[in-house]
Amino acid sequence: MSNSLLKIIKERRSNFRFNSTPIKDEQLNLVLEAGRWAPSWANTQPWRFIVIKDKETKEKICSMVMGITNINMKDAPVCIAVCVNTKEDPFHFIEDGAVATQNMALAAHSTGLGSCWLGVFSLHDEKKSTERKIKQTLKIPDHWRLISLLPVGIPKIKETKSRKELSNILDFNSFSAREKKASKLDIENKKKPETKKFLSPSSAREIEPALV
Repeated sequence: MSNSLLKIIKERRSNFRFNSTPIKDEQLNLVLEAGRWAPSWANTQPWRFIVIKDKETKEKICSMVMGITNINMKDAPVCIAVCVNTKEDPFHFIEDGAVATQNMALAAHSTGLGSCWLGVFSLHDEKKSTERKIKQTLKIPDHWRLISLLPVGIPKIKETKSRKELSNILDFNSFSAREKKASKLDIENKKKPETKKFLSPSSAREIEPALV
């Protein structure tokens, strides 16, 4: 069965490299409208979208983003910051911001543009986190949280990453996936002293590179 929406969902990819060519106002408005019409808890619509076009501001924010996803982010003609008001929705503000971001990413792809979802939300809202630094730059109030950044523009490269087969992630009526048993090699490796700690759940600053 052919479905145009599913086709857009399947073809959308994260783009890390953009042309600096300006995008049309009609394209940008369509993307923002898609965010506006996202679902939210009790229809609170607690979001606010900051459209960043200023080159200096984009470069400053780009320098704060960890990981490989800041490559050429500043070249995207537009970057959308997705903020949510925790006072309006203290229970589901993360989901509200996430679904608005997804709506805009899909809308961007539908118009021939590319985007890259940059998750800058700090799990513990730490003072030295990427989220706090960017909030200060964009003058975002304390009770507002920055869920994501969405650079939007014409992609330089067509990304073609695949997905798992549906049969590998699908259950009916109850959870039935079996955890993979640890091999003897895995057990032996666990006995060895750790030489490098890659991520620590106790630190949002260490988690952020994985979220970006």
